[in-house]
Amino acid sequence: MGEYSKIELLLLDKFTEAIDNFIQSAIYSQTDKDKLMYSSCVNDEEKDVFTKKEIKKMQKKLAKCSPDIAEFLRCYISPSESDLSGDSYDQYRERLIRNFLSQEFDDVLEVLTMKFKKVEDVENLDELEWEEMIEEGHFGIDNKFMSHFIKYMAIADRLTTFKSILETVEEEKQQQVKEKLTNPVMTYTNYQNDEPVDVFIVEELEKRLAIEAVEYKRKLDDEWEKYTFDPMYFDNFISGNLYNEFLKSLYERINPLNDFEINKYLTLSVNQFETHTPEKRAEAFKRLYYDTYWFPNYMEYKEESYMSKYAMHVWKHYESHFNKYKEATENILQDFKKGLIGSGKKEIIEKPKTVSKSKYHSFTYINNLTGQSNLTALKESLITKGFIANDTDLKDFRKVFSGETIEKPIVWTGKISELSYFIKQLHNELKFVKDLKQQQWLVAINCFVQENGEPYIRTRLKNQKVPTTSKYIDNALKTLK
Repeated sequence: MGEYSKIELLLLDKFTEAIDNFIQSAIYSQTDKDKLMYSSCVNDEEKDVFTKKEIKKMQKKLAKCSPDIAEFLRCYISPSESDLSGDSYDQYRERLIRNFLSQEFDDVLEVLTMKFKKVEDVENLDELEWEEMIEEGHFGIDNKFMSHFIKYMAIADRLTTFKSILETVEEEKQQQVKEKLTNPVMTYTNYQNDEPVDVFIVEELEKRLAIEAVEYKRKLDDEWEKYTFDPMYFDNFISGNLYNEFLKSLYERINPLNDFEINKYLTLSVNQFETHTPEKRAEAFKRLYYDTYWFPNYMEYKEESYMSKYAMHVWKHYESHFNKYKEATENILQDFKKGLIGSGKKEIIEKPKTVSKSKYHSFTYINNLTGQSNLTALKESLITKGFIANDTDLKDFRKVFSGETIEKPIVWTGKISELSYFIKQLHNELKFVKDLKQQQWLVAINCFVQENGEPYIRTRLKNQKVPTTSKYIDNALKTLK
């Protein structure tokens, strides 16, 4: 086939997006299960075994793919620098899909150019209709072969994920060895400054406590004539000096961040107080104390009665003051939400400007001039059923249905499937808002965020099944009639 016309190029774009949506949906359907299985492993060794086992399974599956797609899969799994050409991995996947379709869709494009005479005809077709063409095999599309391609691209993506886990673990091991050889001095300042961004305040607190435990032990051993063991030393240290240091560290950590980053960091740190309780972290602290004690040398962990007993003595005092630290972090988060810290504004979640590429900022309620009381009723109904946060401000909620720029997204506290159903009913079925020309999902992720402040992923939000709680959403939406 010669050079593509504008309509043919647009058709390729639409089918590329539809195929990519199918692939991403297949990827996400497996991702949560993978996370569950990986996190259920009891230690790093079991995680390593699980990862390698899954890689072998996927390699066996990939061996059964059609020879016609094998080269595309190879390029996706092991791209060279020249293959990527500066693209992100998602952009590279879209480029591979487009190349695949260019190879397979010559006849399909010929048929469709007879159906679509103008670019506007292509643009006005809903994205779900492009997906339906592929699923049903309309216009000469080989839907079985498309399904085969989607299936194996998803498997290839999963393989690259597990391979990257192995590579990351190996890099971390090498980095740890390097750091232990080149950084013999251990201080809390070094620990704090070297933390990756996804290490939150409870983990920092545990590390600081392990360092203090080692330093106190060495002071007793090295200067035994001068110092004697004080059984209340750690009780006083944790409730006094460490607590003050903790508050100072927390404020210093959030000081250079913007409001969106502050909200994310504080929310996830507060959540970590639930997942990193003293009861759950006792064994982890024994290992942390052991590693800290032998730093900069690496010693394989062994359960030594004296060291474990001493570590648990420290941990006992930490446990008695744990709630004090938790409450302090929760209070700082509440101060931030009230606008007492941060930028000084009450808009606690400043969405990154790059999240939405839509020309529409929000939904526009068809009865916006006379139906403000309906929006109030909708807000109360969604709060009552636990779909949005209890502290949702009416002004912010109405903004979502105003067609105007969103300053503070609504926190959706329900499931992602429930938000997906809400949008489908609101926009597609009941048409209580103006038609957004296929942009409703980009607008949705601009208007709603998850409880932890993270934005939703458009393709994942769109491809959800009807939730069992759909009747509650239907009842809530009746307020807009």
